[in-house]
Amino acid sequence: MKERPIIFSTESVRAILDGRKTQTRRVIKPFPECNDYTLGARCESNYGFELRNGKIHCISCGKALCYSYSGQDTIRYYKCPFGIPGDQLWVREQWRKFDVDFDCQCLEPCSCARYGYRYAADYPADEEYGIWKSPMFMPRTLSRITLEIADIHCERLKSISASDCLAEGYESIGKYTDEWNRLNAKRGYDWESNPWVWVLEFKQVNGGAA
Repeated sequence: MKERPIIFSTESVRAILDGRKTQTRRVIKPFPECNDYTLGARCESNYGFELRNGKIHCISCGKALCYSYSGQDTIRYYKCPFGIPGDQLWVREQWRKFDVDFDCQCLEPCSCARYGYRYAADYPADEEYGIWKSPMFMPRTLSRITLEIADIHCERLKSISASDCLAEGYESIGKYTDEWNRLNAKRGYDWESNPWVWVLEFKQVNGGAA
């Protein structure tokens, strides 16, 4: 079992803590250069893919998953960078140190703890509560949420179903689309481009405050 970091938006962290989010979709890089739609077929082995003789195969079982490729004499591996089922992911989220201007609720003289850390997901979404640090800079010791990968498969982004949207923490595909574009359009992976994505299904191992 291996452990890797994964970044979630503040809204997604709230959904994880509430038990509403059990899936996440992440862009496959580089994109599989194929026209066939069958790359989303599941494989019960190590969830890595390679291009061999014009077909994308599972690295372990050899099952052909895609039958159309435009390249010549090229081998590419599509091994999920987040691991395999049974591996764990520690969540990086917006955070900061205790801020007396926002966190202190005491009257003079102040008696509250001046140490510790705060997480943006614990504060109302429509109010400002200090300056938050980027999830990219969260060290492992401050992560309060650990997830275990239950399943992995790949598909086109637009293949998401209504039930999968709920598992992503959104009430509708429209709301999921808006959030996807907010996070990914500026990186060139908007909804309309319909990128290939890893679909990670997970369960929460812990989630208490650090």
